[in-house]
Amino acid sequence: MVIEEYELENLCCESCAQNIEEKIRNLPEVDSAHLDFLKKTLTVKTKTNRVLEAEIRKTVKNVEPDIQIRQVSQTVKQTHPPLPWPLLTAGLGVLVYVATYFSALPMQQKIIIYIIAYILSSWRVLFNALLKAFKGWFLDEHFLMSIASLGAVFLGSYPEAIAVMFLYEIGQFLENKAVDSSRNSILSLLKLKSDVVHRVIGDKTDEVPIGEIVRNESIVVLPGERIPLDGTVLEGQSALDTSALTGEALPQSVQTGDEVLAGTLNLSGRLVIKVTSIDAESTVTRIMHLVEDAAQKKSKTERFASQFAKIYTPIVVFLALIIAIIPPAVSFTPWSVWFKRALVFLIVSCPCALVISIPLTSYAAIGAAARKGILLKGSNFLDALARATTFVYDKTGTLTTGKLEVQQLVPLPEVSEERLAVAALTCEDSSTHPIAEAIKAKFAGQYTHPQVFMQEEFHGKGVKVQTANQVLYAGSRAFLHEEQIINLPPEPEDTCIFVAENGVCLGYITFRDEIKDDFPAVIKNLRKMGIRKHIMLTGDHAIQAEKVASKLGLTAFHARLLPADKMEQLEAIEQSQKSPVAFIGDGLNDAPVIARAEIGIAMGAIGNQAAIEAADVVLMQDEPHQLLNAVKMARRTRKIMWENIIFALAIKVAVMVLAIMGIATLWEAVLADVGVTLLAIGNSMRLVHK
Repeated sequence: MVIEEYELENLCCESCAQNIEEKIRNLPEVDSAHLDFLKKTLTVKTKTNRVLEAEIRKTVKNVEPDIQIRQVSQTVKQTHPPLPWPLLTAGLGVLVYVATYFSALPMQQKIIIYIIAYILSSWRVLFNALLKAFKGWFLDEHFLMSIASLGAVFLGSYPEAIAVMFLYEIGQFLENKAVDSSRNSILSLLKLKSDVVHRVIGDKTDEVPIGEIVRNESIVVLPGERIPLDGTVLEGQSALDTSALTGEALPQSVQTGDEVLAGTLNLSGRLVIKVTSIDAESTVTRIMHLVEDAAQKKSKTERFASQFAKIYTPIVVFLALIIAIIPPAVSFTPWSVWFKRALVFLIVSCPCALVISIPLTSYAAIGAAARKGILLKGSNFLDALARATTFVYDKTGTLTTGKLEVQQLVPLPEVSEERLAVAALTCEDSSTHPIAEAIKAKFAGQYTHPQVFMQEEFHGKGVKVQTANQVLYAGSRAFLHEEQIINLPPEPEDTCIFVAENGVCLGYITFRDEIKDDFPAVIKNLRKMGIRKHIMLTGDHAIQAEKVASKLGLTAFHARLLPADKMEQLEAIEQSQKSPVAFIGDGLNDAPVIARAEIGIAMGAIGNQAAIEAADVVLMQDEPHQLLNAVKMARRTRKIMWENIIFALAIKVAVMVLAIMGIATLWEAVLADVGVTLLAIGNSMRLVHK
């Protein structure tokens, strides 16, 4: 197998990109093909060891002759963008026409120069249309513009024919600029990685490529540099700018022992960092892949626009033929009158506004959301989130802070608090569950615990450990009952775990957890936006769950759920709803449910690999307002998409009707086509600057 990678310069049409990818994938010796419209790169895997560069070049040129294709190894970095020759020659054609029009040349000579001016303004469009016609794929904008402008020349309407092509090239130039602007808004998020790293070996520091660094090596990050790899601070203290990953503007202070993430900017101090993840596994690399892949997942609206254009273009060509042929045949109106009306009809019918502006809206939204710390795995999830009317929440770490604190130790008679605490600490020492973290934070500095020889964790229930002299248990009352622990007291109303030793209960420990400050306001605002149902799924006690649900004004809650129970409840909720259902979890223990949900949203997932991989939407800050921002972005994006669709179709249909009536001329047709496209693009690009 051979893997070939190419760069496609001048690729600004997404429908062309899809067509290229499909045709290359269908080549006999191709195993797979992927064209990344965002990065303008084509990756091809062949079934044999033969290089298919010639066939690939031919296929690309057949679809879009303007594209310049180069193997990535041959790519030369350009310091200046290439000149827009089609636009420049079209402008020259206009100048030639104007100069000739005001000259004293005989009319026959003027006509010859007018035709030369027309060729200058239209050579690119005519060449592409002719080339595609020979290849059997010609029902596109080049064909429509060529037929319309050549018809105008045939009728002697030289200024209209030249103006049509000049304005079309202006529109193409501005469209390409808009595509590049939207593309760059996303790619700028990906420029968070360093190519070289300052590696520490003994007393020396040397620069090496980032790919050579392995786990547990030490690197130095100086002030003003981005942290290249995830790690732990060994020496130094500093303030970090995490806005590129989380959208959070306030700097984060770090010192010895703190974890730091790749992609964050070191603002003040020199840091020596012990690397904990290689380049391919770092936080910033995972985020880069997420954003890159997001551009390839299409929403229903995008798929509608793409399919609509394929059906729409042949229909309008057929209607134009009817307009040009039928009315003159059944009336006394001159054939030239209806022919010109058909040309106007063809020009205004170009579906550019839809084909360009809809994908642009998605790219702009993905880029704008990522800058705010909201990562979307595709515009399809953005579209689904905009339509969602039911939100399902995990409790601990999502609706509440998840930073549990030990509230009370309740040992049984003849059991000391120290014995209960040591047994709990022994069980939970190697766990990362919020309850375990609370126990370690409270008791790790006070007591030491015996060595653990065996540990068995029962997901969602508890843990069993074996020491030299004891078998210890920590978990829910139901779990200890299953393990046939005797002397179990009644369960309290607070969040708690029961602890047992050698088959006998020692007592329980209660915990307190606070609701996140702004979640009540967020849920209130979500209700105003039409998201009426808010349901909580938790493994906690029903009394505790009821308190949280009451304070937040939730629609319903389900308590005492194991992970498998949460999955069943979510599936039941989804089946009862016509619109998409979103599940919001903290990403630590909810990855399976997040992955299963129609829309899985992970909160505060920065650095959490399981959450980033499982979720459809990742909120990089652990802040409730990010959920509200994500919904607002989704609603705004969907609104702009449908504004563009309705506006473009309404204007085009109106001018088409005027063309049939003989009211609209070629000038109005060009302005309607190019103008509507540019207005739709401008509407989409509002998301980039929002």
